[in-house]
Amino acid sequence: MPRFLGNRTQAEYLADELCQSAIERQLEIAGDALGQLRKEAPAVFSRIPDGDLIVAFRNVLAHGYATLDHRRVFDIAAYRVAELEPVLQRLLADFPEESAQ
Repeated sequence: MPRFLGNRTQAEYLADELCQSAIERQLEIAGDALGQLRKEAPAVFSRIPDGDLIVAFRNVLAHGYATLDHRRVFDIAAYRVAELEPVLQRLLADFPEESAQ
């Protein structure tokens, strides 16, 4: 999320609707992808910490906008994504790219 969030403080994020929309969309895409992974490869999905919570949060982003807490979104984008990224990088390293045919 650093590309979208940059060095914004929470106050700056809360004042920037364009940034909020971009962050929310990226989190929604990530949650949707994990939801698909949960269906297609449950064993792989089980290796992702809080995977079910991530998918559930995606549903809040997609369907519960009126109840969305933008401070929570900022915390997830600023801190939780950074914690999850190395886990996902290690997981991806377990799946070498297939050779082009």
